[in-house]
Formats: sequence, structure tokens, C-alpha cells
Amino acid sequence: MRGLSGQRSGAACLWLLIAAALLFSGCNPSQEHGARERSAEPEQPEVVYARKFSLGWQSGYRVVRVMSPDHSLEHTYILVPEHMPLPNNSDGATVLRIPLKSVTCENGFQVSLLDMLGAFGAISGVSGKTRIGHEQVHAKIDSGALAVTGFMRRMNMETLLKLDPDLAFVNVSSVSSDVFEKMSAYGLSTGYFCASIEEHPLGTLEWIKFMGAFFQQDSLAAALFREREQAYLELQQKTANREEKPAVIAGYSRKGAWSTMGSSRWFATMLDHAGASYLYEGLGLERGHILSNEVAMNAGIRAGFWVNTHFRVRDLDALLGMDRRYGLFTSVRQKTVYNNNHSCFSNGRSRFWDVGMTEPHVILADLISIFHPDLLPDHDLVYYHRLLYNDAR
Repeated sequence: MRGLSGQRSGAACLWLLIAAALLFSGCNPSQEHGARERSAEPEQPEVVYARKFSLGWQSGYRVVRVMSPDHSLEHTYILVPEHMPLPNNSDGATVLRIPLKSVTCENGFQVSLLDMLGAFGAISGVSGKTRIGHEQVHAKIDSGALAVTGFMRRMNMETLLKLDPDLAFVNVSSVSSDVFEKMSAYGLSTGYFCASIEEHPLGTLEWIKFMGAFFQQDSLAAALFREREQAYLELQQKTANREEKPAVIAGYSRKGAWSTMGSSRWFATMLDHAGASYLYEGLGLERGHILSNEVAMNAGIRAGFWVNTHFRVRDLDALLGMDRRYGLFTSVRQKTVYNNNHSCFSNGRSRFWDVGMTEPHVILADLISIFHPDLLPDHDLVYYHRLLYNDAR
């Protein structure tokens, strides 16, 4: 009996030790919930190239941050799936239910990204036809299915208030505007979109992950990005060992100054990746995209190539018709001027901005074949074409 009693006593002690271990091991309900919460969070696509936004998780919520010190901009979005409760404290962040049901877009690049993510149907309004070339958008505007909101200083707040979108995507650029303050005053949720001021072409494309977060399409966004990233990096390697870098300029003379509008920082980076030397690099552009005509013209005389001139120019006759001084440029004399309006929508707007920015590897291939044709001998230009004279010159 004593032996049996001892066994019972030993068993009792063992159970007491196990209970104590469980008590002090931290396996309490709240921590178990936290562990389940973290394990339930899908693997986050890493933001590698973009510097103007970040993605993360906080207490089970998707957190998107936008930051642009040059614009004194720092804003946070807390994205809440429909099955989850709203956070108790947003601390100044914009709290949104996802997936978003209604958004407005300001430019064609935003429209293209949403279309790639299968979210085109969520677009309830657009800035108009000027900044968006997609035929389906124009058709919906004409039928009244899409509202026209205007853009920048001409943004129609009354129209936006009637639409009451979950989020209004607005482009953040080097051009100052009070549109953000107005939207905030009217209680509208602003989607700060900084893709065009990224420094890397893949950073610009990476904004597909930003868009994907608002529509619970993180995995699709990451997959689409990876595919294009790989193609871009493979092309970039082709020029890595090229010592000779032909000189190139971009832009055109406008109102007594030289405008490089449309040749943003990401494009300057792409020119380097294409094995070219951008002569306007590091000149400290004034007022965003403006250079002095004297500096720009002197560079034009030296540069062997000229890209991204006026969007309406399709031949050298039209180019010289804008300014006869262009005839002094080496690129004009050698007929090495290439414009990025080879592929256009039916309204004449170049597809370069709306669609091309979603496939930077194709733009890079065009540029490499222009500057180093021996590296891509079988490539046919997609977004660029060479400007020639109308006659046989």
C-alpha cells in the first residue's frame, strides 16, 4: 500500500510540476491569439526599389505608408478586411475597408495598374481624357458610366463629393498644388500616388504592390512585378560591361526655357541602365523639370542622341518647325532623334506613359537597341521610333 501511495504521490507531484510549467511558460490565451494572428498574416511582398511607400502589418491589419520628404508628405493607411473589427485607435491614419469598392484615378498609369490587378471595375471616376488614353475609359466617359473629376487645380470637388469614392488616387509630382488641402477640407480620402517621382524604373513599377494592398491582391501584384523585374535585370546586364556610353539629351525648348517634363528621375536612371550618358544629369533642375535654354542647347550640340522630345512631333520637319536652332544639334544632323510616341491610343496619346511604365523592360529594350543596336539586333522598337524628314533627305 505504501508503494501505491508513493506512486500516487509521485504522479500528483508530476502533474503539479506540469501545471506550474504551463502557468509560467507564457502559454496564456492572449499570447496564443497573437501567435495565431501572426501566422495568419500572408507573406508580405518586399518593397525593394520604391522609396516613397512601404508595406507592413500591425495588430493583424495591413499598413501602407507613403512618404515624400520633398513634399512634406507622410501618411499612413490602415487596411481592414471586411471580417475584422475596426482598430480602436488610428492615430491620424486613414482607415479603409478592403477590398475598396470605389476609387477615382488621375492618370493612365493608375488605370493600367488597376486593370492588371483585375480591379478596373472599381474605378468610378477619372480626371478626364487628357491624361488617360485607354479607349475603354473614353467609351465609359462618353456613355456617362465614368464621372470626370478634373485634376490638380481644376479638380471638381462637387463631382468628387457626389461620387464619394473610398479613395481618390492623386498624383504627387514636382508641380505644387493645394489640391490635397482641399480634399482634406472636404473630408475626402486621398490616395497619395508618388510613382512618377521614384528614382528607379522598377521602383515606379513597384507601385503595383501599393495598389494591390488596397484590393487584397498582394500575391498577384508581387507575381506580376517579379516577372517584369527579372526581364529588366537581365536586359540591364547586357550593358554592364560597355565602357562607351553615348551622350543623350531629353526634352524640348518651351517658352524660353528647356522642359524635361516626362524625363523624370526614374527615366534618367533607365538611360544609365541602357548604357547612355544623360547630359542633364546632376544639373539641378529648376522648378521640377526646367533647365535654362542656354545650358540645354549647349548640351544638345554635343549629344549624339536625343529622346523624348515634344509629344506631338513625329518627324524632323515638325521638330525644326518648332525651333530652327535644333538644326545645330548633332542628333538632328545625324538623324538620331527618337521620340516615345511610336505606339499611341486612338486619341493620339502615347501609350508610353499609360502602358509602357507597367513594362519598363520593354522600354529598356527599346533604349538599348537605340544606343547599342549590336546588343539586341533582332529587337523591333515598341514605344520609340526614329524621326526622319518627310522627303528623301
